[in-house]
Amino acid sequence: MRYWAQLRGLMLIAAVAGIFALVGMIIGSNISLPDKLKAQSEQPRQVYSPSDVMPAYGHSPFVKIAEEVRPAVVNISAESVSEDRFHTFMDDDFFRRFFGIPPEGRTPNQPRMRRSESLGSGFIFTPDGYILTNSHVVQGADKVTVQLSDEHKYKAEIVGADKETDIAVLKIVADRSLPTIELGESDSILVGDWVMAVGNPFPNLGLDRTVTVGVVSAKGRQGLVFGDEMPSYQNYIQTDASINPGNSGGPLVNLAGEAIGVNSAIATPSGGNVGIGFAIPINMARDVAEQLMKSGTVTRGYLGIYPQNITQELKDANGLPGTEGILVAQVDPDTPADKAGLKVGDVITSFNGSKVNDAQQFRFLVAKEGPGAVAKMEVWRNGAYKNINVKLGDRTEFVSKEQKMQKEETEDKSFLGLSVETLTQDNAAQYNVEYVPGVIITGVEPGSPADEGGLVVGDIILKMGNKEIKTSNDFYMVADQLRKSAKPVSFYIKRGDANIFVAVTPETK
Repeated sequence: MRYWAQLRGLMLIAAVAGIFALVGMIIGSNISLPDKLKAQSEQPRQVYSPSDVMPAYGHSPFVKIAEEVRPAVVNISAESVSEDRFHTFMDDDFFRRFFGIPPEGRTPNQPRMRRSESLGSGFIFTPDGYILTNSHVVQGADKVTVQLSDEHKYKAEIVGADKETDIAVLKIVADRSLPTIELGESDSILVGDWVMAVGNPFPNLGLDRTVTVGVVSAKGRQGLVFGDEMPSYQNYIQTDASINPGNSGGPLVNLAGEAIGVNSAIATPSGGNVGIGFAIPINMARDVAEQLMKSGTVTRGYLGIYPQNITQELKDANGLPGTEGILVAQVDPDTPADKAGLKVGDVITSFNGSKVNDAQQFRFLVAKEGPGAVAKMEVWRNGAYKNINVKLGDRTEFVSKEQKMQKEETEDKSFLGLSVETLTQDNAAQYNVEYVPGVIITGVEPGSPADEGGLVVGDIILKMGNKEIKTSNDFYMVADQLRKSAKPVSFYIKRGDANIFVAVTPETK
């Protein structure tokens, strides 16, 4: 027993000695550590101080930015008054007396007037009171009131509004120097940069100067439609900073507190914020604002074609030289393009020395040159390149004519005595209704089929003739299909908290 005990002790001592020897070899040669781990072990550890990652007292860096920019963000109320050719049953003096409401006191031939109000945001960018906002916030307004962060209210002048970029400039006169937000540089921002949106969401709730934070999600977003609105010149900054109804016109700022965008709209399938907001780049807004402040209008060059991006499929199908440039898909008659000899199927590869990349960039190139400018274009036609010079027209004149024609066309499209408007999150608050995709009835012509059928102002049309209605364009398209029908038209509407069906019988001729 003593022998085995002594042997066991010797074995234990040998084992311990072997372990120490092995450890010594590893430490001495370091051969057992992978190169990557060896390199990491050789690097000194970086020790961070709390002050390296956040300001004093543990507050985020956005606190200082919010303190600097919020005083320059304003609340905008835009009022308009127009003649109302339509009515609800409460416009009748008999019903007003029945419900204890005083009669309006109008003479039989006196027109009924309708007052409407839209609410939005804006921000002061000069100490003497110039304000940037969206065109759609003040569109058609007869009176604009601006409320500052100190609750002082001022009557604002609309210096100018540009529907094609959705930018407007207002001016207020104060007896003091006003707080401002400096305009930054939007071309230098990168996807992933931190941004802050400031505005007045859901104005009816009084949530003034709300701050939301996110990042730049994407740049150069184009081809977006918001309700009936589709600005012609789009280069949107996309952000996941929450933008809600009423935020329109507020600033999108960077970590330096500079405005790098004007918040404009959100994309949402349900009416709620889903983290997809859009802001107009401040470089575009600045260029428009400078022209509006100088002359009250914006001038742009006009060519008179419909430019189309060239896909690989279009290239192969039409034997084009490449996917660079734009394809001329349409040439409007009696326009600068028509007079210069451009033809459908031409490929424009350069414009005044600038390489043409896509249709949207091409529109900006043409607009920038201005009316009356002579532009040189390189055009590919039938396998050969040629140069064509064109004297540009005035886009403002073209847009004015087009809008007049659209207005006349819409007036001719009256259907069953209804006047409708696409319901958006902004005007849902104006009409005090819950937002759902559809069109809201803004007027019912007295004695019309819609009036006789029981449709009233404030009803939201969801379906008409079993077709879904999400915009006023949908309404008029379906109306054209049903116009010649003598059968009653089925409407599926939202009225208050209830969804109901209403049948309207057209007039018999």
